[in-house]
This record gives sequence, C-alpha cells and structure tokens, in this order.
Amino acid sequence: MSSDSSKKLSLDVKKLTALWAFSESTLGGILHALRIPFTGLFVGSASVFFISLIAQNSKSKTQILRSTFLVILVKVVVTPFVQLTSHFAVLLQGLIGYFLFRFFPFRKVSTFLFAITVLLLSAFQKIIILTILFGNGLWIAIDSFMKFLVLQFSLPKEYENISISWILITIYASLHLLAGIFISIKILGFEKWYEEKKKQIDLNYITFKDDKDYFQKKNGKKKKRWWQKKSGISILVFSFAVMIISYLYPDLGKNIAYEILFMLIRSFIITFIWFEFISPKLISYLQKYFEKEKFQHASEINSLTSVFPDFKKVINYVWENSKSLNGLKRIRFFLSNTISLMFLINEQE
Repeated sequence: MSSDSSKKLSLDVKKLTALWAFSESTLGGILHALRIPFTGLFVGSASVFFISLIAQNSKSKTQILRSTFLVILVKVVVTPFVQLTSHFAVLLQGLIGYFLFRFFPFRKVSTFLFAITVLLLSAFQKIIILTILFGNGLWIAIDSFMKFLVLQFSLPKEYENISISWILITIYASLHLLAGIFISIKILGFEKWYEEKKKQIDLNYITFKDDKDYFQKKNGKKKKRWWQKKSGISILVFSFAVMIISYLYPDLGKNIAYEILFMLIRSFIITFIWFEFISPKLISYLQKYFEKEKFQHASEINSLTSVFPDFKKVINYVWENSKSLNGLKRIRFFLSNTISLMFLINEQE
C-alpha cells in the first residue's frame, strides 16, 4: 500500500499494459509523421507514464516486471525490425520502475525519482553511444568549430576556452531533466485531469471508422546505418566542413583534420563489426528465446494486441478532427484527446 493518503484512480492493469505495448510499437512512427523532434524523449515519457500507472493500480509491484516482459514480447511480434537497443531500453525502464516503486512507498517521491532517472538515463545513453561510436573526435570537432567562430568574428580570446560540446551536452541533459519533472507532475495530476475529461467526452456521439491509417509503419524496413540517417549525414557534412576549415585556418591545430578522419574511420569500423558480427549473433539468440516465449504466452499477446485496432481508430479519428488546428495547437489537441479517448474506451470495455 502506498503511504499517500490520496485516492488512487482505479484502472485495469491489463489494459494499461496494452496501452503501453501499443505506445512502444507505434508512438515512434506517429511522432515521426507529426515531425516532432526528440521522439526518444516522448517515447521514454510515455513509458514512465504507463509504468507509473501500472504501479499505482496493481496489488503487487512484480506486475511491473510481468507487464514489461509482455510489452517486449508484443513489440517483438508487432515490430520485429526494431533495433535491439529499443528492447533493452524497455527492460531497463521496467527494472528501474519495479525497484523504485517497490522500495519507495511514497508515491510522489517514487514517481518523481522514476521519471527523472529514466529520462536522464535516456539522455546519457545517447551521449555514451555517440562517444563510443565517434570517440572524443566528435566533441573535439565541435569545440574546434567554436574556436573557428571566435577567430572569424574577432570575439574575445576568453571564448576560445569555452567547451561548446559540454554546453550542448548540458542543455540536452537539462531538457530531459525538465521533461522528467513535467511528466511526473502530469502523472500525479492525472486522476483529476481524467475525471474532468470524462465529463467533457461522450462516446455515444463519437463514431470511430476504419479510416486510413495515417501513421502506419512498414514492416520489414531495412535498418539504416548511422551515415544513412539525417543525423548521420549532418555529422558527416559537419566533420568534413571542420576538416576543410582546419586546413584554411592552421591556428585551429595541425592535427584536427587527422583526428576527425580517424573519428570517421573508427565509426565505420565499429558499425561494420556491430552489424556484421555482434548484432546477428545476438539477434539469432534472442529470436530463438522470443519464439519459444511467444508460444507460451500466445494467449496473453493476442489479448493485448486485439485492442490495437480500436486504438488505431481513436488515433485516426482524433487526427482527422484536428485538421482545423495548426502547429503546437494541433499536436497538443491530438495528444490530449487521444490519451483521454483511449482510456475512456478502456474503461467502458
């Protein structure tokens, strides 16, 4: 029992698990279609949201681990082309959620700690991956570009000592920290918000149709290497630009171009080793494991995925009815009404 005296919102854990699984399987594609940046930030926030609600509405905190396992299985079935790191992220989120909600009985404290921990880990995970892939060369290139700007615009010499790479890392981590605080506040205020939404929406006056799936993701899509993605192309262009600048402006340092070239060669080698040797073996092992588990939990997986068509109808309905709005207003309307309608359908089924 939570040490908080506030009344909990009573929700079906099974249907919360289905919503989490649906979010993990489709939210990334939806956000991409909406052209919303920082999709990982939103997907991580959604996981925090659903895990927190599962913790609040389950009799035993071990339900978090069970729901985590089922979500991974559903994700493997629905989106088999997703990278392994995505499944590991879900597993880590579930483990952190179980630990915090199991050993911190105060709901407000555990919710804040959980949201902040998960989103900060998400931020540092990306920074660590970039450092492993590109080494310090990436950060050296960014700082060298700052030095070039100082020379080019005759800025005070003190600016040369500023590490723009650390400033970018700090901003990125701070953004995730603020997102963690924001989502934890929303979770703690969810009961009041949801009760107000229930009064505003009457499903008897809403018709969900089998309309076009605006956000459908194509299965079997070939995995892109980092240099084939927009972010990777940006890094390549930036790196070559700094290499050229280093030759034109020797004050930046004689070895900058060589360090950047080594960085790019290193990243190609690491990518080749990962995709050609390590990843196939891991995938083969996990596929055998998940194939066995899918058969053992087939009824539970089918039960969770059986409500996915209804969730998709909600998404299509809300998106169609948000056409009159633009920009952030449309995104806010879409997210708010999609969440409330999905929970209302859950409640009435």
